[in-house]
Amino acid sequence: MAPFTLTAAPVARLPIPGWEAFFGQNDMAFYDLWFYVWLVTDGTHTGLIDLGLPLDADDRSALDRANQGVDPRSRFHDVRLLPEALADLGVRGEDIDFVLITQPITYHTGGLVPELLPRAKVYASYAGVREMLCDPPGHPATEFYFTSSSWSYLRQLAIEGRLVLTDEPVTVAPGLVFETTGGHHPGSAGVRVECAHGVVGLLETAFFERNITETLPIGIAEDAAACRRAIKDYRRLCDEVVALHDPGNAARFPTGPGASTRSPLGT
Repeated sequence: MAPFTLTAAPVARLPIPGWEAFFGQNDMAFYDLWFYVWLVTDGTHTGLIDLGLPLDADDRSALDRANQGVDPRSRFHDVRLLPEALADLGVRGEDIDFVLITQPITYHTGGLVPELLPRAKVYASYAGVREMLCDPPGHPATEFYFTSSSWSYLRQLAIEGRLVLTDEPVTVAPGLVFETTGGHHPGSAGVRVECAHGVVGLLETAFFERNITETLPIGIAEDAAACRRAIKDYRRLCDEVVALHDPGNAARFPTGPGASTRSPLGT
């Protein structure tokens, strides 16, 4: 079994107040959340982790308005949509075998459309989709789980047997595990990847590296205990744990020449 490599393509930046990022702290400073489309491949299996913001400008504007309801400074910057991310990563949509969605919300699911991902199998949290359908909490509003075009594609994926909704850990390929973790939202998920120098865990339940190193839940966790538990579990199970929105991820897992042979652990 060949090890996987990970590459992070930055696709958006969102300034947020610190109290959203760090549980129990009255931190009014602003921090940049970064959003990424991740390429994961072992040379045989090729997939993406998350798909960036919605392709439609109106859908992106709706996200901005919702974020600005918290603070007018919270709006997306430096946006690159999935076609640009695929170009940055050096892959075509038809090369993608699978997609792993770490949270059913349109800044992670925005590029989920058939013309960009014609043959991918899609994995998402059952708890997150069930919440949208059966018990929408109001945050995020139901309209922000999937765009209308992505929701239509989910129907097609289900008909074709290419949709996997799961809460238990599921092996996507040898050495690659996707699972619901909860914490931020019920549909928050994690991915464990066996790379050349150890297991790398990617957590949507953590925004910044500080959340990991201090076992500090994010400030807007719906379930702070679940958030803390996910961080502890991944620190135990993985050699390296990555907070999904940390600004340093692009430097740690760069695109460009030679990136595919780099060890994420830097050893």
